[in-house]
Amino acid sequence: MKRFLSRRQALQEAALGFGGLALNSMMAFGAAPRAYDLRVKKPHFAPKAKNVIFIYVGGGPSTIDMFDPKPVLKKYDGQAAPFEIKGRALNGSQQVMASPWPFTKCGQSGREISNLLPHFQKVVDKVSFVRSMTTDRIDHSTAQFTFVTGRGFTGFPSIGAWVNYALGSENQNMPGYIALGEGASIGTRAHSAAWLPPVYSGTAMRADAQAPIYDIKRPESMTAEQQVKLLEMVKALNREQKAHHPLDQDLEARIANYELAARMQVEAMRVADLSAETEETRKLYGCDDKASGQFGKHCLMARRLVESGVRFVQIYGGGGWDTHSSIVPQLPGLCHYIDQGMSALLADLDQRGMLNDTLVVWSGEFGRLPTIEARTSSPGRDHNPYGFNMWMAGAGVKRGYDLGATDELGYAAVPEDRVGHADIHATIQHLLGLDYQKNTFFYEGRDESLVGVTPARVLKEILA
Repeated sequence: MKRFLSRRQALQEAALGFGGLALNSMMAFGAAPRAYDLRVKKPHFAPKAKNVIFIYVGGGPSTIDMFDPKPVLKKYDGQAAPFEIKGRALNGSQQVMASPWPFTKCGQSGREISNLLPHFQKVVDKVSFVRSMTTDRIDHSTAQFTFVTGRGFTGFPSIGAWVNYALGSENQNMPGYIALGEGASIGTRAHSAAWLPPVYSGTAMRADAQAPIYDIKRPESMTAEQQVKLLEMVKALNREQKAHHPLDQDLEARIANYELAARMQVEAMRVADLSAETEETRKLYGCDDKASGQFGKHCLMARRLVESGVRFVQIYGGGGWDTHSSIVPQLPGLCHYIDQGMSALLADLDQRGMLNDTLVVWSGEFGRLPTIEARTSSPGRDHNPYGFNMWMAGAGVKRGYDLGATDELGYAAVPEDRVGHADIHATIQHLLGLDYQKNTFFYEGRDESLVGVTPARVLKEILA
């Protein structure tokens, strides 16, 4: 008797089903199913940095009012710009606005820093400025995606996730990637792993010793013994499901996260307990300042996190930086919010010898134009993707160095020195001992990376 097979039966019998086809395909390319975890992995070459603290100031900070003084702006203040200033054509004003705040020459480098940042003035010699930053995106969400994920749209892993995937964590009782605070208009996608295994996502954390991570604390109604029994039951169910779905990465990450969460209950609370710090240290970070204390606590907690072996910490610089209007009343408070905390972080890391192998990065997605956006009683500045400043400090980065420049109005980066987001991504990975072209993940038929197909280079000029 003839036996008739359906298409489904034929596939199942010929290649062990769809799972077998996938497995055979991977084996054919020399790849075997692997477990994705946070165990420490070797870099491609000897690193300068062990950890990264990325201070991300989403919203477009006005760096020409903070770090990039342009005396020529005073000459044209209130007048039309001497050349065309391109904006988003919302109002299209060409009226120049000089910075309303004085700048002071600081440190041995003599670089001028706005008086809006008195604490940063004291530590400016520790940083290298990239003064010729550019981006190809002019709106917040697309520019933020570009800067933290390498693409101008959603759906790609953040830089912290790529680092976490490549290197793992030195502390197996904590996530390898932590996000502190808020401020990015793209929300949690700014620290997402996207299609990388979920175990590499950034974990949101707070400077709260009682509940540093949502739902991390055992309910008061549950005893420790009951929790152990519950976790054992969940583990058994996960193992059962894993046996039926061996290639399910989400399940793999869920199992790892349950196990990590149990270990974190003690470690996370310890790291978040800032009362363990001396009064002198808390005062250095301004932890008790009503306006800036929260950011100061996040910066102090970032130091404690990298000290405990967390690989990548992302600190958000708060909201309100999108100063289309009323920049004069708004920017002083915004600068006050970040000034003491970020400056204390640099000083504290340096004093402890940790700046030798901790890389600190500061940036927004773009800057602000040297012109007013509209003629109002309290004007502001529109988005400027053509030229803005960012800075880096610590492991392997020169102190007191400036790379590139913007033109005399602070509008556009000097052409020969233009730097893009991909160059920053390549440089950060290089300092961590990673070849940005080799840190890849096979996704949808191709090897993807943080940089992708965007031309990139390591900024060797700023490397010590």
